[in-house]
Amino acid sequence: MDNVGIIGYGGFGQFLRQAWDGLEDVQVRAVADQDSKRDPGDIRFYTSWRELLLDRELEIVSIVTPPNAHTEIACTAMEHGKHVLIEKPLATTLADAERIIDVRDQTGLQATVDYMQRFNPLVLGIEKLAKEGIFGSLRRMVVENYAADDSLSREHWFWDRSISGGILVEHAVHFIDLAECFIDGEPMSVTGSAHRRADGREDQVLATVMYENGVMASHYHDFSRPGFFERTSIRLVFSLAEIEMAGWIPLSGRLSCLCTPGSTAALSQLPGWKEVLRSKAQDMEDVSRPEGWGEVKQSDKDSQVVIRVGEQALPIETMLVGDFSADGTKADIYLASLRALQSDFLMSIRNSDHRPRVRLEDGLKSLKIALMADQWAHKPNH
Repeated sequence: MDNVGIIGYGGFGQFLRQAWDGLEDVQVRAVADQDSKRDPGDIRFYTSWRELLLDRELEIVSIVTPPNAHTEIACTAMEHGKHVLIEKPLATTLADAERIIDVRDQTGLQATVDYMQRFNPLVLGIEKLAKEGIFGSLRRMVVENYAADDSLSREHWFWDRSISGGILVEHAVHFIDLAECFIDGEPMSVTGSAHRRADGREDQVLATVMYENGVMASHYHDFSRPGFFERTSIRLVFSLAEIEMAGWIPLSGRLSCLCTPGSTAALSQLPGWKEVLRSKAQDMEDVSRPEGWGEVKQSDKDSQVVIRVGEQALPIETMLVGDFSADGTKADIYLASLRALQSDFLMSIRNSDHRPRVRLEDGLKSLKIALMADQWAHKPNH
C-alpha cells in the first residue's frame, strides 16, 4: 500500500484525492492546508505543510499549492524521503526548476509534473497515428483558449505574477507541453505578446514558437470572456491532414485526411471514430487555382492521384472526413487522464526500469518556452 499526502486542499486538491483513492493499493492518509475549514475530518489534517512532511507513514506527496511555493515544498519533501507529484507549472523560474531536478537526482527519488493532458485518449490516438506517418509531417499547431474569469476575484493569486508567474507560466505550459506529443524537434525561436487591463491585470497572452524542423506553433490564452463563451480549440495542420480538437480537456474532434494506400483503415483506431465523408481521389477537384490557370496533373491510375507534398510525390486513394470523441463527460475524462498519470508515476516508483511518460525535464522544457515568450512580451518598448 502506497500512502499519499496532499499539500493544498482546495478544489483541485480534493479532486486529486478522489483520483488517488480510485487506484488500487493507494490511500490518501493526510492533507495539509492553511485553511482549517478544509479539514476533511476522516484523515489526518495539518495546517502546516512542514508538519505533513514529518509524517513517516507517507511515501508520496502531491503538491497543489500556488506555483511560487512548488520549489521549496518539493525539495523539502524529497529531502524527507518522499516521492513528489507537482501540479503544473514545475516552478516559476528556471533556477527553481533546475533545483528540483538536482534534488531529485541527489535523493534518487521519483518526481513528476501533472501534465495529465498527455494521457487524454484523444491525444494518445492522434499521437499514435502521427508517429506512424498516417498524417504526413506536422506543419502547424494553433491553440486558442478563451477562459472565464468569473471565479477569479481581483485579489486572487492568479493575477499576481510574483505568485503565479503569469498566464503563460501558470496556464499555457499545459498546452506548450502538449505540443511535445506531436512535434519532434527543439524550439528555435520564441516570441510573445501580452495585454493588461486598466487595473494592471494581464488577461491576454500569445506565444509563438518556431521549431527547428519547421513547425510553427502559436498559443493564445484569454481570461476575460463570460463563462458562456468559454472554449478551447487545438488545431493541427499536417501535410496530409487537418485535425481540430475541442475543449481544454479535448473531448471531441474532426479529422480530414488524404489517405495513401493502406492508411485508410488506421483512422478507425481513433476513439469514437465516425466517418462523415469519403471521396475517391480521382473524383476530387483541386480548387487551389482559378479556372484557366492550367490543369492539375493526375496519375494515369484509375484509383490514385499523385500529389506533391514539399519534395515528395505521394499516391492518394481517398479523402476521408470523420469525427472522433472520448467516451465520457469532461469530469470523466479529466479523472481518467489524471489517474493514468498517477498510475504511470506509481509504476516508476515501484519499478526502477520504468521510464515515466512525464518527467521533470518535460516540465523544465515547457517552462523555458513559456518564460522566453513571457520575457519577450514584457521587453521595454515592446
